[in-house]
Amino acid sequence: MLETQTIKDYAYSLGFDLVRVTTALPFREANQAIKDRVSRGYFAGLPWFSAERADVSCDPTALLPEAQSIIALGMCYLTEQPDEGGPLQGRISRYAWGEDYHDLIKPKLQQFTTWINEAVQERPGELPGERLETRLFVDTGRMVDRAVAQRAGLGWYGKNTNILTKGWGSWVFLAEIVTNLPLIPDEPLKSNCGNCEICLHACPTGALPHPYELDSTRCISFLTIELKGSIPIELRPLMGNLIFGCDICQEVCPVNQVAERRLGLRDEQGAPLIGLTTIKRRSTDKPAFQGRTEFQTRPPIGTTPELIPLLALTEEEFRLRFRHSPIKRTKRRGFLRNVCVALGNSGDRSAVPALRLALQDEEPLIRGHAAWALGRLGGDEALQALQAAMAQEADQEVRQEVRYALSLLNAL
Repeated sequence: MLETQTIKDYAYSLGFDLVRVTTALPFREANQAIKDRVSRGYFAGLPWFSAERADVSCDPTALLPEAQSIIALGMCYLTEQPDEGGPLQGRISRYAWGEDYHDLIKPKLQQFTTWINEAVQERPGELPGERLETRLFVDTGRMVDRAVAQRAGLGWYGKNTNILTKGWGSWVFLAEIVTNLPLIPDEPLKSNCGNCEICLHACPTGALPHPYELDSTRCISFLTIELKGSIPIELRPLMGNLIFGCDICQEVCPVNQVAERRLGLRDEQGAPLIGLTTIKRRSTDKPAFQGRTEFQTRPPIGTTPELIPLLALTEEEFRLRFRHSPIKRTKRRGFLRNVCVALGNSGDRSAVPALRLALQDEEPLIRGHAAWALGRLGGDEALQALQAAMAQEADQEVRQEVRYALSLLNAL
């Protein structure tokens, strides 16, 4: 029989930092939790998070009828400490600094399953069926990845709804292989967050109303990535200079700060060490460091890009610049919408000329948020731009944004 530990060792050799195994039994608690949050509107704007989807995603046999086991995998993406940047610089979530992780992890999963298949073929009669069956997931398919990670003992469910792992914190990409191969399951961890609620109070938009609950409609990651339309006006001032994703609830987490000290990204007093680009891994650390000594990262696109030049990106320039980045998910219209909000929060009127040009963009979504930003920044040039826009703007939603921006100026 193919040993479970042999499978784990191969996963480590591929570059995964965590690997555990669980059964293919249904995830009943996760199913109920998803349905409860759907009914409370926490997934508004995420139409694929439905009660019907929960019935499928929480039952591995609905994804693979012959499922026997799930291999839960984690890969750490923690690299350098983020720079807060200046008032005219934006911030990007850590996971998006390099190439799209789906493009990096999927080939490893495919290589993994090829190896398992070859190993099983060398042991005839080991499978309950005629051949090895697998389904691969990197958070894009119908799989409750955090529920899998929790039951497999990969980590525990944190109060900020992220999976927290020993050694790596929540700075991990999750992946799963559902298979008909019978494997020895691991036990869940007994760790938990205790009385700590730092993350709940640190969220600027109040997206964590209760422990273990996330209101996606208020989460900055949702607002800057998944939301396709206008960002609610009352939330825009709370977003600061975040233009793609948000790491705040992770950055304040004591478990994550321990992980950063362990990896040499913070000193013993907890102060960030800025400027590191890779994590040097000691080959003596087992098993997570087994088989390699350094985690190579792709050159980042920029952790704190200048905001004003981003407003000048054409559709083609956006596509070329972000074709290998998770940022491409927002499309140009969503990304420049976020840039406008960040500039509006900058308090720097040197951004007004660029926003004035954005007020003439072909995309109504960009024009509307540029108007809001001009209203926030104020000044004679902003006023003139908004008055001109009101005289010529035909889109009713943009006109409403312009009216609101003018009301902000009148209130100054």
